[in-house]
Amino acid sequence: MRILAINPNSDEKFTQLIYQSAIKIASLGTEIICKAVFDAPPLIEDFIDEIMCGPGLLKIVKENESQIDAIVLCCTCDVNIHILRECTTKPVVGIGEASMLAAMTLGHKFSVIQMSQRSLPMKQRMIHNLGFGYRCASVRVMDDSIKGSLADKIAPAALKAIEEDGAEVITLGCAALSGLDTELSQRIGVPVIDGIPYAIRLAETHVKTHSKTSKKGLFGPSTWR
Repeated sequence: MRILAINPNSDEKFTQLIYQSAIKIASLGTEIICKAVFDAPPLIEDFIDEIMCGPGLLKIVKENESQIDAIVLCCTCDVNIHILRECTTKPVVGIGEASMLAAMTLGHKFSVIQMSQRSLPMKQRMIHNLGFGYRCASVRVMDDSIKGSLADKIAPAALKAIEEDGAEVITLGCAALSGLDTELSQRIGVPVIDGIPYAIRLAETHVKTHSKTSKKGLFGPSTWR
């Protein structure tokens, strides 16, 4: 089985982090092919960034579709995921949606911790569009004024989400936070979800069950090639 993990931004360190997270969880026999959109912005935070990474995403899918079994979009805002699902029959899993689906199996209410204030409304829009608003306690931003590690910056916001908003599970709102789930869960006392492992395993399940993206309705068929 071959899974194409796409980083929709152009940051190579970001891409390597995604690859390392993916291969740690992938099943024996699953090959992870990790690619970045090299002409995209270094970070996806707004609508312009989302549009700019779109052509590169389509190009990567077109060049690799015949060689892979599933696609994992490694941005927790799942940017342009509908476009990818429209252009292929291969399963396409977004790490943002996968993280929230996982969270909702572990508690009634989840909160998302973002890295920046600008990305907060983008995540709120996504949660609304997915229909997860009833199960989402809040979307909060980590405190970047705190000196220390990323975990040090995230933990206070996560604790506020638990104590003030009623969150029972926390999801990490950026792929750059991958790998912090275990440490943070131990510090704050509730499950913390890193979307990359869940998305990889969900993509594997789709492949093993011979599932394809439906072409009835929203996602096709498309004439793009």
